[in-house]
Amino acid sequence: MNIQQSEEDIINERMEEYGYPSSGYIITNKTVRYSDASFVILSNSPKKYSIGGVQALNKARAYLNSEYNQELAEHNYMIDVEPESIEEYRENDNYYWMFKMRFGKVGTEGDFMGYVMVDRRTGHCKMEGLFG
Repeated sequence: MNIQQSEEDIINERMEEYGYPSSGYIITNKTVRYSDASFVILSNSPKKYSIGGVQALNKARAYLNSEYNQELAEHNYMIDVEPESIEEYRENDNYYWMFKMRFGKVGTEGDFMGYVMVDRRTGHCKMEGLFG
């Protein structure tokens, strides 16, 4: 029997693959990793990255909906992210959650068009690819 996983289950499974615990927290290499996939780097002034995986998925979708999907829906198109594609991404001491982005007709899988990145400290989103 094929059991359909929820998007939250998919994200949580990926978080375990990245070394986040399923409950509580763990400390490795001066980093505290929490079960919601947030983390704190222990240094002279600790740096907290509070945006977890499920929260990042919701922020990425909210960003796409507010910036693009309202106008695209008028033409029967959509832009979305793939929950199963979530990856940790680092750029110049900034940490992001990165999702593959797809664009196409409503009701289709769409075509790969780049990435949506969610800043793990602030929750701000940006795109890289065709649209940004």
